Amino acid sequence: MKIVIVGNGIASYNAALNILRTVDDCTIEVFSDESFSPYYRTRVLSLLSDTADEKDLAIKPEITDERYKLVRKHVNCIDPDNKLVYSDDGEAYEYDVLVLANGASALSLVLPGGKSKGIFTVRTVDDVYSLRAWLKDHCENTVVIGGGLLGIEAAYEIHCHTGKTVTVIETFPYLLPRQLDRDSAVYLQKRLEGMGLSILCGVRTSNFLYDHDECVSGVKCDDGFSIPASTIVESVGIRSNTFLAVDAGLKVSRGVVVDDYLMTSVEDIYAIGDVAETDGRVTGQVSAALDMAKVLASNIAGKKTAYRIASPSSMLKVAGLDVVSLGNVSTAGCDVIVREGDDNRCSYFIRDGLLSGAVLIGTRAQFVTVKANLNKELTAEVKAKLAL
Repeated sequence: MKIVIVGNGIASYNAALNILRTVDDCTIEVFSDESFSPYYRTRVLSLLSDTADEKDLAIKPEITDERYKLVRKHVNCIDPDNKLVYSDDGEAYEYDVLVLANGASALSLVLPGGKSKGIFTVRTVDDVYSLRAWLKDHCENTVVIGGGLLGIEAAYEIHCHTGKTVTVIETFPYLLPRQLDRDSAVYLQKRLEGMGLSILCGVRTSNFLYDHDECVSGVKCDDGFSIPASTIVESVGIRSNTFLAVDAGLKVSRGVVVDDYLMTSVEDIYAIGDVAETDGRVTGQVSAALDMAKVLASNIAGKKTAYRIASPSSMLKVAGLDVVSLGNVSTAGCDVIVREGDDNRCSYFIRDGLLSGAVLIGTRAQFVTVKANLNKELTAEVKAKLAL
């Protein structure tokens, strides 16, 4: 069986590993647009340091199985009827099974002034190198648009790299709205401001200002005030790379639509990771990509295995600070018990006597206990462990 995987990120890497372990009679060809080995995109901002190297980001161990081949070519199109993929040099490659794992691209705001020099998105190694080169002469006023995980990480890494205050603008009323409740986010914001970041929530960008050289000079917000900026980083979400699927006639919505078994609308073509849409959602989470890789390998091996989206779970490093979010952390219809120490804060969400979620900031100590007891009745033993 010849398996072709388009894309070379963490979804592709883990898919290949799992397939090689599960399917004996197979060969795998992985197509990559980038010249780098598979790497962790979540760590690319560390390359702002002049001493950092992309080799430090490489996903390990390197795949050395003789059945695996990395092809450093861009896939230009797919021919599902004849089971072929074409690279941009016109060469055709046959497949028995095709896996789309070509990820997503960073979104940019479509606003006046948005094409000015000095506005960046950060997703790839090359993106970070471009930003690093620009910051050498434009580090006085940096604004990051987006208060999600990657936006905060970008602001923190730029602050560490330049020694200058960096301003974060978030449209939502508080930071990390997908992972945190409001009170936890307020606590995190205070910690981040103590590290040298300036954070403005509930603020929407209306347009970008620029000078006579067409270099960005500021951000104008909806209520009329402006923020000076010689560098802007946009961290406003991702868009699945669906172009191959669209051209090939596959069903596409937000991402490439897959069924419970990660199969697309065309037989023998699967999609996983940030390009895949399951139950109307593109998760954009590493944990989901890892789960999909396992399910994919099982299905290619002939073991019918359904993929199920796991309960929300995030274990993050935000500006060097542990931030753990588990389960349902909405405050609606539940009791919230907070335990705060000198350098940490733990919030537990109780619904109908069940532990429905938790947010841990500055500590991971209770992670195992919370995860093991999520959506279960709180026993006296668990209450004692969580100091409830």
